[in-house]
Amino acid sequence: MAGNRSWDVTTGPGITALGLAAARTVESSRPDALIDDPFGAAFIQAVESPVAFPARWPEPGAEVSDRDALHLHGSRYIGVRSRFYDDVVLDAVGGGVRQVVLLAAGLDTRAFRLGWPPGVTVYELDQPQVVAFKDDVLGHVGAQAGCARVPVGADLREDWPAALTGAGFDAGAPAVWVAEGLLAYLPAEAEELLLRRVDEHSVPGSRLALDHIVQVDRLAADRAPLDELSERSGVQMRSLINTERRRDPAEHLGAAGWSVGEEPAAAVAARYGRDLSDPFGRQATPPWLDTRFLSAVLDRR
Repeated sequence: MAGNRSWDVTTGPGITALGLAAARTVESSRPDALIDDPFGAAFIQAVESPVAFPARWPEPGAEVSDRDALHLHGSRYIGVRSRFYDDVVLDAVGGGVRQVVLLAAGLDTRAFRLGWPPGVTVYELDQPQVVAFKDDVLGHVGAQAGCARVPVGADLREDWPAALTGAGFDAGAPAVWVAEGLLAYLPAEAEELLLRRVDEHSVPGSRLALDHIVQVDRLAADRAPLDELSERSGVQMRSLINTERRRDPAEHLGAAGWSVGEEPAAAVAARYGRDLSDPFGRQATPPWLDTRFLSAVLDRR
């Protein structure tokens, strides 16, 4: 990400947003789906992707290529991850929080697919080109948000808090912040700054949820996992994942007064009854890296 100043949904980190939309669409087609995203397919159909992502779970006995098998396997993990964040957000708004901030929202459709109580505002921050594409596609299919939705075109490495407050965000009221699949793309300094800015714009009662790769810096020396994932998926993960050494986010947040809980991905999957082993019996390496899910509450100052 450090080498990309801006991008759309077919370049740089934007291609992962398209892949995630496809993965949510696949998950939604499963009989044991953990989420329901009826809008993901529209994004896939609206653009010529450099990577042909599958958009449905295959019928029993259907032939599946190695690349499709990887993306389909990954969709099972994305189903778990999406449900985790859905539950964090819904729990927060159920407890009275009325501001939701999606950092690097990509093609996220929570504003449209979740049931919202009255008075909730969802702020979606991402690159202006991504925001424009998303708004165009959702407008074309007539999607209606179930909350007050505020798209904010902003670069998270720059002064995004000014753009957020300019769009109506109230830093004096609690918010739930979501950094889904984001931190791995940020340089270490940008990650530190992001967490500090979230803290500076939060009051007691605010919540934060994120996921992070465990010891991501080890991938700088051991190139095999990212190189293998790039080759198998068709997405150049080596150029996207930032492998700088960084402070553990739980340590950062705990020092700032947040109460933090963490779970490995396997534990989150087990809570939802989801088996993350290779569903095609090929004993392939999972198409995600060792990840932990974090949720935090700001209790006091």
